[in-house]
Amino acid sequence: MILKSNIPAINTLNRMKINNNKVMAGTEKLSSGLKINRAGDDAAGLAISEKMRAQIRGLEKAQQNIQDGISLIQVADSGMAEIQSMLQRIRELSVKSSSDTLTNEDRDPIQNEVTELVKGIDTIANNTEYNGLVLLTGENAKEGSSATSDSLAQYVHQITDTNGINDKYSFKGTNYASAIIDFSNIKSASEVSNLVGKGVHYTCATCTKAYSIKFVNGNPDTSRLNDFNPVMEVDVSAVIYGVDLVGSIIENAYGQSGFQYDPITKNIPSSATGFVDHYSQLAVNGGKIYIYDNRPGHAEEKWPAADGRGVFNHSVYGETEVAKGKFLYVDIQAGSNTGQSMRLEIPNVTSQELGIENLLVNYRDSAISAITQIDNAISKVSSARVTVGGYQNRLEHAFNNISCCKLNLSDAESRIRDADMASEIMKLSKDRVILQASQAMMVQANQITQGILQLLK
Repeated sequence: MILKSNIPAINTLNRMKINNNKVMAGTEKLSSGLKINRAGDDAAGLAISEKMRAQIRGLEKAQQNIQDGISLIQVADSGMAEIQSMLQRIRELSVKSSSDTLTNEDRDPIQNEVTELVKGIDTIANNTEYNGLVLLTGENAKEGSSATSDSLAQYVHQITDTNGINDKYSFKGTNYASAIIDFSNIKSASEVSNLVGKGVHYTCATCTKAYSIKFVNGNPDTSRLNDFNPVMEVDVSAVIYGVDLVGSIIENAYGQSGFQYDPITKNIPSSATGFVDHYSQLAVNGGKIYIYDNRPGHAEEKWPAADGRGVFNHSVYGETEVAKGKFLYVDIQAGSNTGQSMRLEIPNVTSQELGIENLLVNYRDSAISAITQIDNAISKVSSARVTVGGYQNRLEHAFNNISCCKLNLSDAESRIRDADMASEIMKLSKDRVILQASQAMMVQANQITQGILQLLK
């Protein structure tokens, strides 16, 4: 018999510690309601669960954003509805004033009412707000928009002016007249996103062919590369820095090699596209992209040339921009991830935009003309209401979809993270019984050494 080391007691103690830990873990799960309380419980499950939780919480906020968007649309629609009612009244007055049964003096009070109603339309347009945002004027503030041009020029460090301010591009000791776009100050994905949908175009140095560079967020359209006026779309979805952006432009123009045209040797890489198959070529220096005229003997000419060659503009050729002030643009984050936004374009319904700013009905002929003007204005407001109504329906469907996604994601996350209370109670009951048994065996193991005392008697 051994006295110094009570092996049965040690073994029982180890088992008792294990059983005690199981009881503590079960108690923790039951008290928290979670199956995973720490990374050690299930490392992979924790990572998946946290990703799902981010989605679920993002969807909750997206639901709130959508509801706010619906409220904004409803405010805009109510304002438009009142404007439409006023237009109907103005039309009634115009019809009345069109009759020869009235004299011009009789028409003066009608003109006064029409004038006040037109002013009232502008008052409603200027005062229909949601959280301080004026909705029906196509602007972001009552005192006029402070927004600058929506062209590429406002997002880059430097860009050649359309009036013909030229830069110099030096290559192998020769200075070439050039246009320039400096992207070196762009240093984040959010800054790159400002370029999406924008671009520049320039005409050939020797002809009227226009070349356009357009920035897109994924899925560039290559079908227009072969047009007479080609458009080269550059995908910026994975671009963060301006240096990488100009690299993408060169890669799209000259192929994977990125090797540019050499005006000295006239060497055009075999991978070059038709976009750079003539005298106007592209070059890079750091974050700057140069568009230069490489014709022999014309290196020192200005860009654009005095005779109109090499014209440079801040837009994509053939793509017209929406005139400023015609719409209010509101982006609604309708999802939990980047890029899952929805743009609302709320039309401007001021009297100026509706074409009734100086409406006259004080003469029969002008009153007859006014009927047509009012019909056009009513049609514009109706179209605007149809537009915002469509947005509301779209947002409501998006809300329903997000509700379903949130429910299913919550269910999936619950299966990973939440404890099955019935199962955990059953396990805890078993572990408690085993713990009590191990405690009883510890008493028995300690009594084994008592047998030595019997030998000493």
